[in-house]
Amino acid sequence: MNDVLQMPAAGTRSERWDQAGVVVSAACAVHCTLLPLVAGLLPLLGLQPLADERIELALIAITTLIGVVGHTRAYRLHHQHVGPGLLFVAGLSLIVVTRVSHVESVIEPVALGVGGAFAAAAHWMNLRLCRCCSACAAGRPGQR
Repeated sequence: MNDVLQMPAAGTRSERWDQAGVVVSAACAVHCTLLPLVAGLLPLLGLQPLADERIELALIAITTLIGVVGHTRAYRLHHQHVGPGLLFVAGLSLIVVTRVSHVESVIEPVALGVGGAFAAAAHWMNLRLCRCCSACAAGRPGQR
């Protein structure tokens, strides 16, 4: 059971992209979920820049860049499974649709958090699939 939950060591570039993707996507999910709840405290703590919309757009852009590169590399070079890519697209779509719709309700932080969690889970799936790939385990990525 512990083997299933362990993250593989950063060996290949694809794994490093996915590990970065997990971190950035999780940061995006936490930022988008908690920001509405603590927005009133930000000026008191000197963290007002975190509420800037440019920070949110930067997080979305970085998540997109890392996700596209990580999922494309993993698909082409390692496991050829579309599941992680589809989960990433679903999460990113949820984030983008929520941000573009400008709906300010209780649903917004929940939808953004779920979208970020989907993106992080997609990177986690990529890491797990690559680790299970017999070619990767033998040190020959890209061969099945």
